[in-house]
Amino acid sequence: MSAGAKGPIGVSMQIRFPSAGVLPGEALPAFAPTVRFGHVGITVSDLGRSIGFYGAAFGFELTMRVRRSAPWIGEIIGAPADLEFGHMHLESGMHLELIQYRAPAPLSAEDELTWRHGHQHVCLTVSGIEAWVARALAAGARVVSDAPVVIPEGKNSGSRCCYLRGPDGETIELFEPVAA
Repeated sequence: MSAGAKGPIGVSMQIRFPSAGVLPGEALPAFAPTVRFGHVGITVSDLGRSIGFYGAAFGFELTMRVRRSAPWIGEIIGAPADLEFGHMHLESGMHLELIQYRAPAPLSAEDELTWRHGHQHVCLTVSGIEAWVARALAAGARVVSDAPVVIPEGKNSGSRCCYLRGPDGETIELFEPVAA
């Protein structure tokens, strides 16, 4: 979209990178949209099991568990819904939202293929990756990578990474950057 183009709601939008600042002769905008990370959401088949897994494997703490069956939820997801949420947090601030749908009837992603369109994963940056892999396996995770893989090139050269599967086949990436 070019500078001054009309956005989807007819508002004139200026596209610029934060480091670019305001162009000479321009006034500061009255409203500057912002974006920040909110949370990672994972649809699960057994909320209690997944709460236990993420707590035991990675230290997430449950901060809220609630069941909702309200029209506004159906409006958001596109179908009448009855679901239960578990909100979990890490001390670092990461927010994980686990959702068990009771209605509509859940679909299954049995293939667990990382390369399937729409597949998502959550990445946890760790230190001591072997200990985290062992902890996750003890909590019920399954390995995708036989062992953490050393990244041989690029900006993460020397870092290590592995994929695990959580209780519903969700992909969990553990990433250990090179120690500074």
